Amino acid sequence: MKVLARMGIPAALVTCAIVIGPGAARGQNVEECAWPIELSPEGFGNATSPDTAARYWLMPFANYDTMTLEGTYPHARFFSFVAYQTNSEKTPTGVIDGDLHDAQITPDPGSVNPFVEPGAASGTYTVVISRAGQPPGNTITVSSDFAWLLLRMYVPDADPSVGGHNLMGGVPLPTVSVTRNGASQQLQPCSRVNRLTDVSALLQGLFPVDLTVSEGTPTSDRLWFAAPIAPPPSLLPNPENKYLGMFPGDYQPGRIIVIHGKAPGFPDTFHGSSIATPARGFRTVDLRYWSICEADLALPVPTVGCVTDLTADVVGGYYTIVISDDLLRPAWLRPNISWLPWGDEQYPKMLFFRNMLPSPDFHHSVQDAVAADPPCTFALVLTGTLDRSSVDEAGKCAQEVMGDYYPVATWCDKSTFVAGGVRACLKE
Repeated sequence: MKVLARMGIPAALVTCAIVIGPGAARGQNVEECAWPIELSPEGFGNATSPDTAARYWLMPFANYDTMTLEGTYPHARFFSFVAYQTNSEKTPTGVIDGDLHDAQITPDPGSVNPFVEPGAASGTYTVVISRAGQPPGNTITVSSDFAWLLLRMYVPDADPSVGGHNLMGGVPLPTVSVTRNGASQQLQPCSRVNRLTDVSALLQGLFPVDLTVSEGTPTSDRLWFAAPIAPPPSLLPNPENKYLGMFPGDYQPGRIIVIHGKAPGFPDTFHGSSIATPARGFRTVDLRYWSICEADLALPVPTVGCVTDLTADVVGGYYTIVISDDLLRPAWLRPNISWLPWGDEQYPKMLFFRNMLPSPDFHHSVQDAVAADPPCTFALVLTGTLDRSSVDEAGKCAQEVMGDYYPVATWCDKSTFVAGGVRACLKE
């Protein structure tokens, strides 16, 4: 009940919520319209740590034979479809059943995929979700009794007209048609505002047990970003991302967290460039996307804030991020420093460094740390006490692989930073 209490949902509404498990959502209203839940950093959709530069739309797949999605390639940095299994005896919630990301989606006959042919006009595509064997084409096969289909979209292009689709890459969400017992039906779009009962039920399905992670106390001021062996399925991880996680422990009054690293090159699609063209100040596209996001390590795992490749202040090729307990960006922080608020002090924090789709020529990504021999990873679970020693060792390993692109982090006295900047903090 802690989830509902934190979200302000009256207990009486629990009886109205759908139960998200194998076959349990049949006949419920979330199956009778298209894309019923949107996860985002705003409002009731701020759950499971969404990136602030992205939106996620969810569609249940339960008692259908097939589901057909018809859409137009969006004007965005990235989009994908991922099917996640839900509660069953054999697989945990959130295990990936199948996925297709933008460059893998074959266009309709006569159309063009701009993620394969950069600069081309956006064409159309058709994706099929099915329980049958894998036919040729854009098909995701679902093996579980019940699954969530998630549409991800990162960094939609700037839309000066603000015509209503600026969060969706300038195009409508894909139409959804379903077949049941041989009969076909096109679903009407759901309301664009999340229903509290739907979001609370989603969280109860993703987190069937309470989130009770204890971060423990860092062994020193130095904080290590390290790669989980597998991100917790309940957080609905993106298969095209790899992650470094950092756990700062309890807030330390009068102190700040400083994060410093070399910024990977990225494509500035927001201002009209293609995914193959590096943003201004970079010579290469090293990653399709990167960000550092902070979340409360407590249900519903809301995002506190993110610094993304598009918003990071980069000086001489390096970014510096400061986390403090100020409500607004503090006046003592210089303009060339990125800032994140600590947020509510009663909740422990978790930070994730996302790396998406590295270039084959870039060898300093989180993906390289995960693929190292032996892998630079640790076991992350959402119950019990965090094993600090394994995080520290995996972090040191990742830094050796990633070099200057590794995000170095430390607790530091605010007075030390104000007097000497990032160098003074990293020397301590």
